[in-house]
Amino acid sequence: MRFRTFTLAIGFLACLPRPTCADTCQARSGPYSLQLVGEDGRPLPTFCYQDRTYVMGGLGQRYFLRVRNDSGQRIEVVASVDGRDVLDGRPASIAKRGYLIEARGTLTIDGYRLSREAVAAFRFSSVPQSYACQMGDDHDVGVVGLAVFRERQDRPRVRVEPPRSRPREEVGAAPSRRDAGTATEDALSSKPVPAPAAARPPAAAEGKLALAERRPGLGTEFGEEHLSPVHSAPFERESAQPDALLTLRYNDRAGLVTLGIDVDRLLARRDEAWMRETAQPFPAGTSYAEPPPGWRR
Repeated sequence: MRFRTFTLAIGFLACLPRPTCADTCQARSGPYSLQLVGEDGRPLPTFCYQDRTYVMGGLGQRYFLRVRNDSGQRIEVVASVDGRDVLDGRPASIAKRGYLIEARGTLTIDGYRLSREAVAAFRFSSVPQSYACQMGDDHDVGVVGLAVFRERQDRPRVRVEPPRSRPREEVGAAPSRRDAGTATEDALSSKPVPAPAAARPPAAAEGKLALAERRPGLGTEFGEEHLSPVHSAPFERESAQPDALLTLRYNDRAGLVTLGIDVDRLLARRDEAWMRETAQPFPAGTSYAEPPPGWRR
């Protein structure tokens, strides 16, 4: 039986026993990796600590899930943010359909899907303003997940042209129709959950909401609408169980420091490493040595 799925990509970084900075820490499982990146296409500060991978975000900042498939075959990825499926907005499950990624391909998941044509942006918010909390459950706020499924190889399949990768500087820009991703027909037929209304919650949920109001740190809100067209394509999973499960956790600076991650020291170490890697033996300058400020003959 054939199913239809969306096409996107995610990758994870291998965790180390002690905190390390974004230059060496990545969430990875075999040939698959996941990163959170900003609107400029650069990875957000990422740290590995006690066998987990943490990302530091800022209130109001838009981010994307960047997934890479370094294997030699096409895969399907089911992604969740704060315990909500990124395609239909409902509680996440590995049984749901997802995005497709071509062999050795990289794609970007840019928001909660509103339709075949658009998404609602991922933006860091307070926990009470997060999409999950607004939909009634903040328990899984602060975690991004990815389930990877390999394609069954013993049956012929219809070839799907892979979407063209966008340059780093264009990450966050509205993709054209030729850049459209691919998704399963099952996933597309699931009606996405609309942006939460400001209506008063039921009495039973008020106690839960009151507890969420006191939670510090970051969540992810259901942001503004952006053009992001997709189309469907056939895909049959090799197994009902995922080939890999990847997890990223995120919070603000204060939340990571509370966990014991020395954010400032690790960022300084990263900056030092970058400066040494980019140091030039003959930087541009004047023909003669220029005296420093305050120098006297």
